[in-house]
Amino acid sequence: MKKKIMSLVLAFAMLTMTLTACGSSGSAGTDSQAGAESAGNDNNGEAADASSEDVQVVTVWSDNAHEQTVREAQIEEFNNTIGKEEGIRIDYTVYGSDYADVVNVALMANDGPDLFRPSSNTFAKYVSAGYAVPISDLDGSDALLSKYNKDDLIVGDQVFDDKVYTLPYSLQSYKMIINQDLFDKAGIKEAPKTWDEVREDAKLITEASGGDAYGFFLALQSGWTLDHYIYSVSSAALGHFGFDSVSGTYKYADGLPIIEDILGMIDDGSVFPGYENMDADTARAQFAAGRVGIAMAASFDVAVYTEQFPAECNWVVCDPPTIRDGGYDYKEMVAAIDLLGVAKKALDSKDTSKVARVLEWFYADENLVEMYEQGMYIPYRSEVLNIAGDSSVKGWKEFSTFKDNQFIVRMADPKGVIAYEGLSARETLAKLLSGGYSEDPATVLKDLDDRLNGGLKELDEAELKDYVAPASYNVKRD
Repeated sequence: MKKKIMSLVLAFAMLTMTLTACGSSGSAGTDSQAGAESAGNDNNGEAADASSEDVQVVTVWSDNAHEQTVREAQIEEFNNTIGKEEGIRIDYTVYGSDYADVVNVALMANDGPDLFRPSSNTFAKYVSAGYAVPISDLDGSDALLSKYNKDDLIVGDQVFDDKVYTLPYSLQSYKMIINQDLFDKAGIKEAPKTWDEVREDAKLITEASGGDAYGFFLALQSGWTLDHYIYSVSSAALGHFGFDSVSGTYKYADGLPIIEDILGMIDDGSVFPGYENMDADTARAQFAAGRVGIAMAASFDVAVYTEQFPAECNWVVCDPPTIRDGGYDYKEMVAAIDLLGVAKKALDSKDTSKVARVLEWFYADENLVEMYEQGMYIPYRSEVLNIAGDSSVKGWKEFSTFKDNQFIVRMADPKGVIAYEGLSARETLAKLLSGGYSEDPATVLKDLDDRLNGGLKELDEAELKDYVAPASYNVKRD
C-alpha cells in the first residue's frame, strides 16, 4: 500500500510541475465522481440506424452534462469514421438528477448500459454485488490497461480484490466562486477568506439586493453537493473530506464550524429560497443568472458556467474559505475521477473486444486534450499535457493550478464497503440543514461519525488497511 500511495503522490507532483511549466489553465468530476451530476438528455440520435448485423451497438450512460456537447460531437465523428470501419456504433445517453436511480435499477436487472459512469458513493457496492466487472474481463482490454501503472491506482476506488474495475481520467479540484457584480453592489471590497466571512458577506449581499439576489445557495436534493461543496472544498482546512485516511476514521464533526455558519446563513435569510427541494442544476442556474453572490464549486463547474448555464454575471474564482484566520493547515486535496466502468451486461455482448475498443476510445488522449483545452477536465495522465495547448476558458487556470506543490491526491472513502445503521452522511447533512433534527448540530455530527466508525470496525483488518494511509502520506502543508 505504501508503494501505491507514494507512487501516486510522485506522479501528481510531476503533473503539477508540468501544469506550471505550461502556464496552462485546465481543470474535478465529474465526477465525480463527480461526480458531477448535471441535467442531460438523450444520445446522439443515430443509434437507431445501427440495424446491420455487422454493427455492434455499445451502450454508454453518464450524467456528465457539462461535457455533453463536446462528447456527442466526438461520438458522432467516431460513429461515422472508426465505428463504420470497425463495425461499432456508440449509443450514448446523458441523464440528469435521476441518474443514480436509473443506473441502479438497470444494473440490478442486467438490462442497462455496457459502460457507465461510476459513482464513488455506490461503485464499491456494484462491484461487491457483481453488477460491475473488471476491465480485464473484456477481450482486447490490455492496450488500455497498459497505459496505467497498477501501483498508481487507488484501492477501494479503481482496484478491488486486486483487479482493475475502472481507471482515473481526470483530477477534480475545489474552489469558491463569487459574483463580483453583487459584491460591488453590496460595497464588499474583497472575497471572504473564512466561513465566518462567507456568512457576513452573504448577509450583506442579500440585504443590498432587496430580494433580487441572495448571498449563498444550497441544493439539498443533490446529495453530492454536500460532499463536494462543504467537505471537499474545505479539505485544506480540515485535513480530510469527512473520511480521514490518516487516522482511518470518519470525522464529520470537524466540520461543525462550517455547518454552523451555513445554518447561520439560513437563519439570516441569506440562502436562496427553496433550497430544501432544489437540485444542483437549479441552484447553479440561479448563480449563472446573477442571483447568487457566493457559491462553492468543483473544477467541472467551469464548463457548467461557460457551456451548460453560461453565466450572465462577472464571476471570479477564489481560494476556498478556511475555518480560522491565518490560512490553511493542510494541503489541498484533489480527487482522481473515473470516467467509465464496465457493467456485467457487457459480457453478454457478441464481441466484448468492441466494448473494450469503445472504452479505450473514451480514454483516448486526443479526446481528453480537447476536453482539457475547452476547460472541462484536468488530465490524470501527465503525458496528455505534453500534446495539449493552453486553454483560455474563463476560470480554468485557477482551478487547474496547484500552488507551490501544496496538494495531495485523496485516498478512497470506504462508505461503499461498510454497513451501518441509520441515514447516510448525505442524508444526515440534508436533514440537518433542512431543520429536521431536534438535537444540536454537534450531537448530530457526532452520531454520524459514531455510526460510520461503527461500520468500519466490522471490516476485516486487511480490508480496512487499504483505506488507511501509510506514514509517508503527508496531508500537512510543508
